[in-house]
Amino acid sequence: MKYVFYFLCLVPIWVGAASPLRVEVSGKAAILVNAETGAVLWEKNAHTLLFPASTTKMITALYAVEKKGHDLDTMVTASYDAVMTISPAARRSLNGNHPPYRLEYGGTHMGIKVDETLPLRALLYGLMLASGNDAANVIAEHVSGSVLNFMEELNAYVRSKGCENTLLYTPHGLPCEEHKTTAFDLAILAREFLKNGFLRQVVKSVQYPRPQTNKQPESILVQHNALVKPGKPFFYPKAIGIKTGYISAGGYTLVSAAEDENRRLIAVILGCDRVEQRYTDAIALFEAGFNEKKVFRTLFSKGFDLFTHSVQGGEAPLQAYLSDDVFLEYYPSEEPVFTTAVFWQPPALPIQRGQQVGEMQVVSQGKILISAPLYAAKPVQATFLHRMSLVGHRIKAELWGHLTLVMASMGIFVLAGSFYYSYKRSKRQLSD
Repeated sequence: MKYVFYFLCLVPIWVGAASPLRVEVSGKAAILVNAETGAVLWEKNAHTLLFPASTTKMITALYAVEKKGHDLDTMVTASYDAVMTISPAARRSLNGNHPPYRLEYGGTHMGIKVDETLPLRALLYGLMLASGNDAANVIAEHVSGSVLNFMEELNAYVRSKGCENTLLYTPHGLPCEEHKTTAFDLAILAREFLKNGFLRQVVKSVQYPRPQTNKQPESILVQHNALVKPGKPFFYPKAIGIKTGYISAGGYTLVSAAEDENRRLIAVILGCDRVEQRYTDAIALFEAGFNEKKVFRTLFSKGFDLFTHSVQGGEAPLQAYLSDDVFLEYYPSEEPVFTTAVFWQPPALPIQRGQQVGEMQVVSQGKILISAPLYAAKPVQATFLHRMSLVGHRIKAELWGHLTLVMASMGIFVLAGSFYYSYKRSKRQLSD
């Protein structure tokens, strides 16, 4: 039998609040997240609905690679509908007949022409480096057959990732009143984005050779994100991407990632008034995170803490010890809220000193952070009554075994006799 005893009633459980980072940002909303664990280190209006602008393209690229990433060299031909461009006034007119994804003059693009054929790989570089609105539409048509189908699928995809406050109307982020998300949701999607090696390579690139096509000669696509451009203002050596954005209604935006030898972090900035603010905000968040020092907190000591459990039939309670200290190591801004439990699994009596009798677990948000075995500190003998009970059970089991053997033997004897009688009778009938 497995005995389970929760330790909550015996010792106080540390439920600490994470120490917030001391940092200020100018953006309307921002968040700093650990890319590996998803822990939120710092946030400001992280669940406020705002315009993502061209950071939308990160989501488009993520979904496109998930659906079509197995064949990045497949050739894709641009349709007229995907690259058709109109004036901003016509596109945004309430009386217009143009869909939200329609391109407008003055927007960023990679210069795709009608019926031009490009590999999907180049389109993704054009999407993320040059912030090509045209690339977004062409990719959407390739992935889902039409941009409208793509948007339906994309919204279902972001909901499946836990983004409850995101609603997208375009694959590129051009102005649309209902096209909004939150810093928190963008951080969730950035974590997914960073899991893909090809996408990490794309967003860290400073430039990419746009290949010669049936319509144009080779050219160079240039990275928009200043954080990853050496020698430029706001270059940040720890940065590894991801995407910038801007629309007049929503200001300057940035989803960025950076790493040092210990940590990979994601910073999302939304609603900056000036272009430089998104970079200074991101760098300030990254530096605050990277400058944190880990702390060690001893929860239980191997030479001090003993744990007691009543064992049925034992002469004395079972006492158990840890062979090593149980401690947590964490950054102050990520201090976990956890509970501690002891799962008792005592062996059959008698228990010898040093036998494993259970396990301690430290759990946070359903995840086991630490698992440590517990060992018997002293022998535990069975009581006289318990020993007698065990002897009685053993005798009963042996008697039942003997009885079963006798019954089986009798059954075999009866079957054999029946067979012999049938055989003799059939033989007499034949002789008659």
